[in-house]
Amino acid sequence: MRRADTRLTMLLLAAAVASGAADTSRPDGWRRVEGPPVLSFPADHGPHPGFRSEWWYVTGVVRDTHGQERGFQLTFFRQGLEPGPLGPGQSDLRARQVLAAHLAVADIPAGRFLTAQRLRRADDLLAGWRGDGLDLWLEGWRLRLDPEGVLHLGADDRDAGISLDLSLEPTRPLVLQGADGFSAKGPEPGNASVYLSWTRLATRGTLTVGGRTLEVTGTSWMDHEWGTSQLGPDVVGWDWFSLRLADGRDLMVYRLRRAGGTADPFSSGTLVSADGSTRRLAADDVVLEPRSTWTSPKTAAVYPVRWHLAVPSAGISLELTPLLKGAEVDGRASTGVAYWEGPVGASGSVQGEGYVELTGYAGGLAGRL
Repeated sequence: MRRADTRLTMLLLAAAVASGAADTSRPDGWRRVEGPPVLSFPADHGPHPGFRSEWWYVTGVVRDTHGQERGFQLTFFRQGLEPGPLGPGQSDLRARQVLAAHLAVADIPAGRFLTAQRLRRADDLLAGWRGDGLDLWLEGWRLRLDPEGVLHLGADDRDAGISLDLSLEPTRPLVLQGADGFSAKGPEPGNASVYLSWTRLATRGTLTVGGRTLEVTGTSWMDHEWGTSQLGPDVVGWDWFSLRLADGRDLMVYRLRRAGGTADPFSSGTLVSADGSTRRLAADDVVLEPRSTWTSPKTAAVYPVRWHLAVPSAGISLELTPLLKGAEVDGRASTGVAYWEGPVGASGSVQGEGYVELTGYAGGLAGRL
């Protein structure tokens, strides 16, 4: 899971509300949702500029031809600055929508974490989107869903020495998180998002790191959220977990964290069975206990990077270990937020792999945009 008050909110963005018949408008001109959305695809895979915030989060663990593991993240954030179309006499250069993106590669064999970021106003030239589905670009970085339902990711950064060119094909149905896509994250009307996930995407293509281009295969996860106002006033950050288990189940959990470190009651999750059916998890269905921390030399943030995670009613008891501890994404030059996002391995009642995201540990979540 992921306020322009929080990831840009939840990382750049964070606002997130919904679409469809349950949408209502705010006095400031942005739309919000107060119930389950009415969704139409492929259009709803694409941007929703009537809402203030939106993001597409892709993370994955891939292996090269020698079996060596690497993690990757490519995220696009859309932030609305002003609602509606340009008014009479307003310049075409006036920024009304902004796109940011983060690229990260966890080069596990070399023990290094490499990142890059981009930020541009959406002008349909260097940054923007087209069509009635998902086709985003930002200075040559791209995320596109083709007519056959395959996602294509492309991004490179010469300074960081990383690039990726990957195709991702869903192997199980799209998950509508929460109540049919309506993910409530606070008590007030509009403290919610539309939250959609592809939890298993068969992944193949190339990954370049340190001057070496590698043929890779593996499995990825994609989250798509949008909305306008999301978190409750007492929430200072969140801990998010996406796991693919060896028994065929997938698990998403997010803990909304209050200032004292306690979990907000709107924390939630979803357990996906091997056949694609889902079960919603309430805050008290999940046990989360940090085991050890890593301190960032750049931001001095102390992140809990090892975890015990359990869902007793589902027979799940896991120890989550980071494949690379130093997985901090310093997005202060784009989204204004630094956070930890890295690949983990799972052991215990069942083996597994996935990604963990930790926000609100490196200062406030308010994004620059």
